Amino acid sequence: MTKSIRMPVHRWFADPIAAILFIALSFSAFQVPQIGLGEETVLQRATPWTSSRILGSPDPALPYKTQRVFSQVELKQPTDIVWLPDAQRWIATQFDGQVLSFSNDREKAVTQPVMDIRTLHDEPISTVVSTTFHHDLQKQPWCYVCYASKGNDPQGRHLVRFKVVDPSVPIIDLSSRVEVISWSGSGHTGGSVQFGPDGFMYVSVGDTQNPYPPDARNTGQDLSDLESSILRIDIDHPTTEKPYRIPADNPFVGSKNVREEIWAFGFRNPWKMSFNPENGDLFTADVGWEMREMIYRVQRGGNYGWSIMEGSQPVKQDQQPVIPITPPIFEHTHLDSRSITGGYFWQSDRLPELKGAYIYGDWMTGKVWALKTSGDKVLWQKELVDTPLQVISFMLDPSGEVLIVGYDGTIHQLHPNVVQNDQQAFPRKLSDTGLFQDVPQHNPQPGVVEYEINAHHWADGTHSRQWIALPGNEQLGLWVNSKWDAGQVHGRFKFPADTVVAKTVSYFSEQDNPESEKHIETQLLHLLGDEWRAYNYVWNDDQTDAILQDDVSSDRKLSIRSPEGDRTQTWHHSSRSECLLCHIWSSGTVQGFAPDQLNISWNNKNQMAELARQGFFETPVEVKKPIASPHDSSQSLEDRARAYLSLNCSNCHRPQGGGTANFNFVLDKSLDENKYVDAIPAQGEFGIENARVLAPGDPFRSVILYRMLKFGRGHMPQFGSNLIDDRGIRLLHDWIASMPATGDNNKKTEIPNLTLTDDPSKSLADALSSTENAISLSFACSNRSMDANMRAQVIEAGSQHSDPQIRDLFEGYLPEDQRAERLGSTIDEAALLAMTGSVENGKALFENAADVSCRNCHQIGEAGKNIGPDLSGIGAQQTLQEILSSILRTSDKIDVKYRTQTVLTVDGTVISGIVTSETDSELVVSDAQAKIHSISKEDIELVQSSPKSVMPDMLLSGMKAQQAADLLAFLHTQRKTVPQQQK
Repeated sequence: MTKSIRMPVHRWFADPIAAILFIALSFSAFQVPQIGLGEETVLQRATPWTSSRILGSPDPALPYKTQRVFSQVELKQPTDIVWLPDAQRWIATQFDGQVLSFSNDREKAVTQPVMDIRTLHDEPISTVVSTTFHHDLQKQPWCYVCYASKGNDPQGRHLVRFKVVDPSVPIIDLSSRVEVISWSGSGHTGGSVQFGPDGFMYVSVGDTQNPYPPDARNTGQDLSDLESSILRIDIDHPTTEKPYRIPADNPFVGSKNVREEIWAFGFRNPWKMSFNPENGDLFTADVGWEMREMIYRVQRGGNYGWSIMEGSQPVKQDQQPVIPITPPIFEHTHLDSRSITGGYFWQSDRLPELKGAYIYGDWMTGKVWALKTSGDKVLWQKELVDTPLQVISFMLDPSGEVLIVGYDGTIHQLHPNVVQNDQQAFPRKLSDTGLFQDVPQHNPQPGVVEYEINAHHWADGTHSRQWIALPGNEQLGLWVNSKWDAGQVHGRFKFPADTVVAKTVSYFSEQDNPESEKHIETQLLHLLGDEWRAYNYVWNDDQTDAILQDDVSSDRKLSIRSPEGDRTQTWHHSSRSECLLCHIWSSGTVQGFAPDQLNISWNNKNQMAELARQGFFETPVEVKKPIASPHDSSQSLEDRARAYLSLNCSNCHRPQGGGTANFNFVLDKSLDENKYVDAIPAQGEFGIENARVLAPGDPFRSVILYRMLKFGRGHMPQFGSNLIDDRGIRLLHDWIASMPATGDNNKKTEIPNLTLTDDPSKSLADALSSTENAISLSFACSNRSMDANMRAQVIEAGSQHSDPQIRDLFEGYLPEDQRAERLGSTIDEAALLAMTGSVENGKALFENAADVSCRNCHQIGEAGKNIGPDLSGIGAQQTLQEILSSILRTSDKIDVKYRTQTVLTVDGTVISGIVTSETDSELVVSDAQAKIHSISKEDIELVQSSPKSVMPDMLLSGMKAQQAADLLAFLHTQRKTVPQQQK
């Protein structure tokens, strides 16, 4: 189960104070009688599930395990433990304000009190986060403690100094307290304190704010305060004004309106930092916001991005940094890490393979990793162990070994994992999972229950059946509070460990004929401990069983017979990692099995009442009206359309979902709160005049509809769909068309009036002359609202159009074997790199191909435009693999000056591109077609910065494999020396 925790100081945010009284089943939409409070008896499970073989993981065992040490040491919520050589003892700070010590005897050591910070203040102590002792106690007998006091003190975080009377014990004189420096004691406060190899003290400070809105005071990029920074001070030479001196070589000494203590800035919550004893590099772990957790190699004067960026993830699109942002040396997504904890560099010979590696972990997931680097280059990074701990900090043993500290007060040591790997025991066939008695017929084992949901997402015309299996006699709880980083969603189910949710996806090989049903894959979600794992079992051709797919993606051709003729469609079998892009932690992972989906009549019974009767709920569940099915005409148009967007798009477009556009599609917020109606598109307008994400009253100026109609790169939904959803498109069209136009946006695009008597070469060319008209014609093709012969002519003309923004709107109507053979969204990088590319053909592609846009922004020799970086020397700067990676993952490392700026003028014109120059009166923008726009600032109503690189995603997806190999070969031969300012 998800850990039940007290929120740590390094993942601090104000939990909502809420209490939910769970009442009996409410009056449903299907007229189920309401069961009054106290009348419903909670039942035990009627039938336990005892046949499960879904245990452990099919992945290789992690290389290490942990063993508890210092078992006699009793600590209560420790926050930091450091070694004091003079006393030959460990010094531990605790959350509540006590500081304790214990010896290095791992079997017999017990704690002794050192000091109690609580005695120094009348008001309670909030948190003690760290302590350190001067490295030369004989000459500088000082102990330093960082803690926060409660109360109304705006500078509630204190770094204080105490005199060490006897370092061999140690004995601390509390009356000697001197405050060294202080800052705000609320929010993300940082508080790691380390002495550097230069003898100076380094102090980490967070942004001292709540998570929402992110960095509301914009302190992350503000150098006039201490927040969001790592400080560097000389505490050996105090001045008359302060108990420290600012080193003369600090990067901002002499700058106006700057705190000169700052060594580096742009951190959200740098939780624990340490120096590499081999080379002096300073590493810190920075706790992220919605999508990323970062490890930084901190350098003098560096800007690490917060709150413009969260690692590689854009946060504030409208801000530009004064100092260029340095990316993290390594970052985690929230698939495996949600609250990073910094550690130390392993120096011990006990595990020689770890020597020199930076050891760090995660509070929420309990995982521990090792990272080896050389300068800014990552040599390797690997997961060492997945623990049940809330990893609060680490200890650096005198021998150079790194120990793990849990917030439960336990201390752990790494050991090689010699236990037999159980991956072979994980079921490789669906028939081995213990879910079904009869696999082809999907007859479940006792205790496995099939269920239905009211509203399904679009899945390329397939259909599905679902089952849930709770181990043994376990029951479902409900989350009272929402904690996105713990996977808790208010009102959603709390699943016990080893829960399995299964779904078999099937299709009809003969259209609309249930007798022709064939199964494609059975998808499993398994709650392993507190972490959901996703697996795909792919059905064999004989339809007798399904085989576990490795963590790779693959494509499969489905043949379908229909009255219009035989056709094929491609089904994408997602990898485990791809599955978790939709089944994300912040949405509760299991999307379908939820009270607002289950409260329906099924098999002549109310499903929620039947689940309660079978003992699935540990307490009566309050249920509400089920969310609208998009195709239930008895529901309102708005409810159906919003449900469609939620089902298909809100996994990404939600708070903490990772969608980079500044809007959401969640149902529990109003349209105004979701911010997509009448919003300017942040990811490009695709040639649509006066484009909006959703243009009220005008579907054909709405980027939502364009993305649903287009084929290839940029199609939405981005994951899990290769076909256009005609019914969904009609639903969104009708809803948008029903809305009253707003402001000056009352000009409605109409479908061009085409007849068979028209001259196709002229009338179709005119009709396809604008993206808005092309959208309207593509909609007419999708809706089949035109003559079949005319539809065929429109599709032929549109799919051969020279403008890919128009061509993409029609290619999806062609049979698969008539479409351009593309690499698509799943690119086998190793296979592509292994191909032999033609430099000459690649040069021709770069210089002449209409659908290769590199030269619109980049220059090689005389070809192309010098808007983005000059690529004439890219082959000398990057390996072939790095070039490919930079093309496939364009925004992983983003140079802010190459981010797209979207300009809205007072007359409603939208211009997107790179700002090439700016004066007090004019902004010059180069758009995606390299057209230059000189815009008077008096005519600008709004400027928004895109959250992504101007270099588009999935640039190779529309190419043939050989074309991509040719282009890569050409780029790799470019080794001209490029002036530094152009790089």
